Amino acid sequence: MGLFLGAKFCHSNRSYYLHHSLHANFIYQTKRFIKHIFFDLDHTLWDFEANSIETLGEMYAHFEIDQKTTVNREYFINRYVYHNENLWDLYRQNKVTKARLRDARFLLALNDVGIEDKEMARKMGDFYLDFCPRKTKLMDGTIELLEELKGNYHLHILSNGFHETQLIKLKESKLDSYFNEVITSERAQAKKPNYPIYDFATKVTEAPKDGTLMIGDNLEIDVVGAINFGWDAIHFNPAGIEHEYQHVRSIPELLPLIVERG
Repeated sequence: MGLFLGAKFCHSNRSYYLHHSLHANFIYQTKRFIKHIFFDLDHTLWDFEANSIETLGEMYAHFEIDQKTTVNREYFINRYVYHNENLWDLYRQNKVTKARLRDARFLLALNDVGIEDKEMARKMGDFYLDFCPRKTKLMDGTIELLEELKGNYHLHILSNGFHETQLIKLKESKLDSYFNEVITSERAQAKKPNYPIYDFATKVTEAPKDGTLMIGDNLEIDVVGAINFGWDAIHFNPAGIEHEYQHVRSIPELLPLIVERG
């Protein structure tokens, strides 16, 4: 058992990091097997759900959707989320294009609440892309974790998200300075969990397979994909889904597992 795993976790993120800082510095100096850490961005560091829901609520008011339908805001948002998730699944399988994903999710959500207006759907898509990436809500403990890791590891982003959108999120959330490389499926011309995106990331960063760790919220896409390529991986698993892979339910829990690896 590593030093961190035998320690009692403090209740707040701030006290957790302060409590373990000296221990972390000691272990960083004595064990350095992991050199590169890749993070997924959405749902892992950047709180996609909170930022998206806030933007959708603002959109609902801006476009006065309540004046055009009898359904409430929550129903409209739920329909958008349903279609967005389905379209993203298809996008990862190369079954729909980026343009189709962006256009269809709002068109389908509007149709579900009885509104058939392609121009309105297009404007809503533009609104979402203008405002959502500029939201700055992060998962609790994100900044504290990155502060502990910077200077000791090479940190990178590995995301299936749209490249320009992910860059905006990182900049607006003041996360960009922590990462050496931002590798997206558009930049790599391949999507997680497929082999070519990991191969591209390895070549760009010069990260050795046996010295690289992937951290992300999607078990199949982030964790299994990375392990199949030859990396180490930790599943960020707030829901506590049971499976055989190493996982944590909160960001602060990551630090001892990273440090224990060296």
